[in-house]
Amino acid sequence: MKRREEHRQLCTIELIAEGHAERCPGEECAFWDHGCALTRIEYELDGRPEVARLLVDLRRELESGREVEVEQLHTQFAHLLNEDEAID
Repeated sequence: MKRREEHRQLCTIELIAEGHAERCPGEECAFWDHGCALTRIEYELDGRPEVARLLVDLRRELESGREVEVEQLHTQFAHLLNEDEAID
């Protein structure tokens, strides 16, 4: 008898960033904290695919074991958010 696989929803940030998604990786995801931390802010990301794209890229970097430069990410996030708010 085949073991029934656990139902996993599609990845929130991949859907927003790319328009398509793989199944949520669950606890293996860098953004997992007793569930997907990003589903809690999905409404904020929905109109900001460029921010979601940055998060997808960050997750993939972390999953690959590469070091992530926090200051560079901070600068990228600040730039994207300032563009969204039309702040110069």
